Amino acid sequence: MTSSRCWFYCTVIVGTLLSSCDGDGGGCGGRTCPFAEPRYHAVVRGVVVDLNDRPLAGIYTRVKAPDEARSGVGTLTDQQGRFTATAQVDVLPPGDTVSAWVRATQANPPPGAVISDSVRVLLHFKPRAEPAAVVETTIRLPVTP
Repeated sequence: MTSSRCWFYCTVIVGTLLSSCDGDGGGCGGRTCPFAEPRYHAVVRGVVVDLNDRPLAGIYTRVKAPDEARSGVGTLTDQQGRFTATAQVDVLPPGDTVSAWVRATQANPPPGAVISDSVRVLLHFKPRAEPAAVVETTIRLPVTP
């Protein structure tokens, strides 16, 4: 494993653990969380559509980093197929950017059929005190709305 992949794998795991802490308003840093909020963040905003470009509601999305590490908690698409996922890390990656996958999976597939697809995005991390860099993407799934 290269050092940059190891760095990202380790920091994303810590970021994922931090995002599960119970705090004030969600996330970490509240009275019951032993860790501070992650110092850097990036946002992926997108839409999931079918092959006819109709929006798909209720599709599970998440950001996946190298080596299957997760950089955030998954979220469901809204009625317009939109989603927003935030990746958080405590240590900046080399060059402040990381190539990651955004995966969309049908939340309640028919028995024996899981429909999923992903797109690669480049995350640009910024300090939490600054507005997050936003990456826009579209994912197409061959499902019936």
